[in-house]
Amino acid sequence: MDKVIEKLVRDTNPLTSNVERDEFISASEKAFDCNFDGTSKFYPWMFPTNIPKKFKLGVIVGSSGSGKSTLLKHFGIEEVPVWNSNKSIVSHFDSPDDAINKLGSVGLNTVPSWYKSYYVLSNGEKFRADLARKLKSGAVIDEFTSVVDRTVAKAASISLSRHIKSNELENVVISTCHSDILEWLEPDWVINTDTGELLTGFFLSDQKSLSKYIAQTMIVGECLKTITI
Repeated sequence: MDKVIEKLVRDTNPLTSNVERDEFISASEKAFDCNFDGTSKFYPWMFPTNIPKKFKLGVIVGSSGSGKSTLLKHFGIEEVPVWNSNKSIVSHFDSPDDAINKLGSVGLNTVPSWYKSYYVLSNGEKFRADLARKLKSGAVIDEFTSVVDRTVAKAASISLSRHIKSNELENVVISTCHSDILEWLEPDWVINTDTGELLTGFFLSDQKSLSKYIAQTMIVGECLKTITI
């Protein structure tokens, strides 16, 4: 069962954004009976004091605009992989073993796709390829699973969690607007930016459900070590 570790508080110093007023803003004010002076303010959540110094996986979850990315910046800057259009995606890793391990760990198991340029992959394949390049201790990953369907999201979450644990990675933090993957990620802690709470990790209540899910995904070629050639 998850439990509240800490209640977050809002920063009293807002983040502000200023824009120039014009006829478009004036027209929308009339249409929606509102007033806007050109300044938007957002009061972000202050960083929790009870985040452990060492952990395996932490998750920031909440709706769009609730402050996830602002909190994520406290853990570091997200790496943006650079892809060479003249090379296959499998050629972008430290070693062949590293490529096979990481691409398999994120569920990108269709080997012919490994030999393609990054720029001809589907959105789902690009998501997994980028994720594979980012996998290391201290990684921060924003908008996790935002561009893939929910079945792929769950499979990718299981694979990510397993890779972090089996390779003893530390202090990996992701943000997501999807709470349905928390139980599959099995994080050490969760920050909910909708409620302003730091929670203990989420776990499946019935371990048989996980085994059943893995068995089902193996059938359709989405599980961790199911390779499609």
